[in-house]
Amino acid sequence: MSFVLTKAVNLPTTFLARFSELSDRFDPEMVLFRRKTHNFKYPVSRLREFFREPPQYGAGERGIERETIDQARYVRITDIDEYGILNDVLGATAAIIEPRYILEEDDLLLARSGNTVGKSYLHKTAHVSYPCFFAGYLIRFRFETNRILPDYVFVLTQLPYYKEWVQAVQRAAGQPNINAWEYSNLQIPIPPMRVQKTIIKQLKMAYDTKRTKERQAYNFLEKVDRLLLAELGIASKPAPPSTVENRIFKRPFSEVTGGRLDPLYHHGDIFAFVRAANFDLERLGNHVTTFLTGFAAGRNDQGNEENGIVQIRPTNISEDRELVFRRNVFIAPTELKKRPFDRLRRHELLFNNTNSQEQVGKTVYFDLEGDYFCSNHITRIATDGDRLDPKYLVYILNLYQRQKVFFKLCTNWNNQSGVGADVLSKITVPLPGLERQKQIVRRLDKIRSDAQELRRKAAVELKEAKKAIEAMILGRS
Repeated sequence: MSFVLTKAVNLPTTFLARFSELSDRFDPEMVLFRRKTHNFKYPVSRLREFFREPPQYGAGERGIERETIDQARYVRITDIDEYGILNDVLGATAAIIEPRYILEEDDLLLARSGNTVGKSYLHKTAHVSYPCFFAGYLIRFRFETNRILPDYVFVLTQLPYYKEWVQAVQRAAGQPNINAWEYSNLQIPIPPMRVQKTIIKQLKMAYDTKRTKERQAYNFLEKVDRLLLAELGIASKPAPPSTVENRIFKRPFSEVTGGRLDPLYHHGDIFAFVRAANFDLERLGNHVTTFLTGFAAGRNDQGNEENGIVQIRPTNISEDRELVFRRNVFIAPTELKKRPFDRLRRHELLFNNTNSQEQVGKTVYFDLEGDYFCSNHITRIATDGDRLDPKYLVYILNLYQRQKVFFKLCTNWNNQSGVGADVLSKITVPLPGLERQKQIVRRLDKIRSDAQELRRKAAVELKEAKKAIEAMILGRS
């Protein structure tokens, strides 16, 4: 006798499951995902069957500024993009570097917590000329390379199949999280070595094409700061050598009494590079009508994807200073009546006030229709519009961020760093006439637009390549 669903149920949201499918998880996402593993063209095994040694969690050291490329780099989740590529910046290091956390060839790192849980990185010494060690929100996996190719495992972590597994397995209570045991039980298809090599080669070709376009886009974006500095009449100067003499300085007692006593803040003039501008420097607070901070979403505020309101967080601000909407947090629509002044307004700037120290200060221009909120890690800035164009200010604040102005202004606590509205209001910015500001914005917008188009094409081409690779594994044409 078989059981069938009646026409009264909503079929798109209802399914039948066999008792044997409910071995350890009784939730629809996992049951539906497991059905997909039965469709692979090749035998399926658990990831743990190929381990050379047990998985290892990373270091818990606090990151500090990495000054030269010769220093060991502290690899953290924020250093890895969604494609598993280590970003091309100096990044951070740490005061204490334990040898057991040093990365070796073909070490696979998987993110275990946060909004980017599941993110992957395969370490290749040919791509970095310096030692690397990894942070605590990452887990390291090492494989028996005579049985499975680490590059093949990395390929799997880039496919839609893996993304669906991450979505299905992560625990939703609090921060999303996948631990080492759960990763160890990931079921993966195991084709012959020659097929693994073919799959690796295909993804490598797709990544090489993407890297070429990304490099072109990066060259465009590098022009933004150079052009902005040129427009302001500021000649770029090389950083002074990191000698002992250059790192030692004195300050009178009156400058540190009752205030801050830290070297980043007091070593030199934070705004020295911008004082050479051909325009007067004016205090930001004199031209901003509001500095408003968002709110922390409590359990009772939560909404859902169907009718909830997106709460913009630091993870919604890309490295290119664009708003991206992945892994969104939703607020219940009833909060609109309770928090009418927390609704974002068009033409506001969204300033990332709290994050890891090198990320603080990332700023985007908000120009979307509809209802949106932002978290307490975002400061909303509205300019007067008469003397200060908001889009011009976005470029200035992001210039400051890349020039490490906010890095030096940050206060630090519990592995977090931040710049409050009180500090933000006191910084000074070069202020050309309004029409000149708009001219600068138009020129910079054109550069950004060209870079975005290159990156859009690169992303589309890579997505299609991944679909083709997954079709090979699933045995589909």
